Amino acid sequence: MKLSELITNLEVKEVFGDLNLDIKGIYYDSRKIKRDFLFICIRGFTFDGHHFIAEAINKGAIALVVEKEINLRPGITVIKVKDSRKALAILANQFYGFPSSKLKLIGVTGTNGKTTITYMLRIILQEAGYKTGLLGTAQNIIGDNIVSSHMTTMESVDLQKALQEMVEKKNSYAVMEVSSHALQLSRVEGCNFDLAIFSNISREHFEIHKNFSNYLEAKKKLFLSLNKSKKEAYKKFAIINIDEEYSKNFIDCNEVNLMTYGIKKESNVRAKNIEMDIKNSSFIVETPIGDTKIVLNFSGVYNIYNALAAIAASISQGIPLNIISQALGKFYGAPGRYKMIEYGQNYTIIIDFAHNYHGLGNILQNLHRYASRNIITVFGHGGEKYNKVRVTIGEVIGKYSDYVVITADNPKSEDPVKIAKEIEKGVKKTNKEYIIIIDRAEAIKHALGKAKEGDIVLIAGKGPENEQIYKNKILHYNDEEVVRKILMER
Repeated sequence: MKLSELITNLEVKEVFGDLNLDIKGIYYDSRKIKRDFLFICIRGFTFDGHHFIAEAINKGAIALVVEKEINLRPGITVIKVKDSRKALAILANQFYGFPSSKLKLIGVTGTNGKTTITYMLRIILQEAGYKTGLLGTAQNIIGDNIVSSHMTTMESVDLQKALQEMVEKKNSYAVMEVSSHALQLSRVEGCNFDLAIFSNISREHFEIHKNFSNYLEAKKKLFLSLNKSKKEAYKKFAIINIDEEYSKNFIDCNEVNLMTYGIKKESNVRAKNIEMDIKNSSFIVETPIGDTKIVLNFSGVYNIYNALAAIAASISQGIPLNIISQALGKFYGAPGRYKMIEYGQNYTIIIDFAHNYHGLGNILQNLHRYASRNIITVFGHGGEKYNKVRVTIGEVIGKYSDYVVITADNPKSEDPVKIAKEIEKGVKKTNKEYIIIIDRAEAIKHALGKAKEGDIVLIAGKGPENEQIYKNKILHYNDEEVVRKILMER
């Protein structure tokens, strides 16, 4: 693509050099630049792309997008912009041919529930005969290609490329998780959404947003982008959890069709006659197109909310209730979410991704209902996160557990012992018995060794992850593999 065409929709401050260049690719990481690429210099939290211009040019970059003044190099075209992150999204959209306009794009945002909702939606849409791609925290699924994901919402250029691959593979729908981080950093800038779903919000991610008000405003950007989407207005829907305290903020900013869901308040899609045990749940769903029974292969009121979000979104797309019910009956959970591990032991083991106080509170309260004996929780908070929430997390775990094993979970550049001590302060407030074992495999071994018949062991925080990330190394690690090894040795 000619550089002059590529920058058509870009707000350019200055241009130095030739725009009549054939651009073969665009990227923001100098290590992945190839011959005849455009290199976009992004200022990140750790690195500044402007410091890697020489490397990018040596690898074949023929043009640059910058925010700062730089020393010009002969033969290199330089385009100066105000915001290179936003520029990256706009350029990527143009380069890959505006793929979201060729798909039905569904975005899901919220502190918790995003992954489960996207997987529920995918199975419903597939059951209805629609080929559906998925992008999110656990996996990216494009056609028959399933790969592990490394972030909730990928960088804009990777996102646009993935959407274009879905178009090439004749996908009808793309369902994706949209994090507040991604919204704040313009990763979904220019995406033409058909649906936006809001699940819930709690006081998290202050390491990025600084305060709750900023976090709330970041989440709302998905619905503001839905308003601006170039899709036909009468076909666009906002799906909102009416029971959430801040639901009105999302309803008030919405300018398209609205569909609400909930349990407590009157809503378009509502669950009644809920029945649950530790393994399963069922309810009657009341909808604008009739009522039907839904049976889920996992437990938790929060999972019923997730199902309601998926049901509301599916109804907005004209999918019949019998198809929705059939699909959800075949769904056994998203990777690493409420996964029960059974190797003949006489106690229950559950692995779950819950990693903030809201998610941990949800699953532990649910388990508390069915515990015949003790709940043993293994947990460690991620490094480089908002540390002031760790005391609250410790309190929540202590409140609903009988024994707590505090351990490590991707400490990154932080001292894992320091993180554990911060969680410990909260657990101490509950006067519950606890131990700190930093080695996560040893922590799990200790918890399983302590478990007796009828106990529940919750291993929380990592879910399906396959890595343990430290400051200077990344080790292969998976909770389920550790559990399997311990139980098989016994």
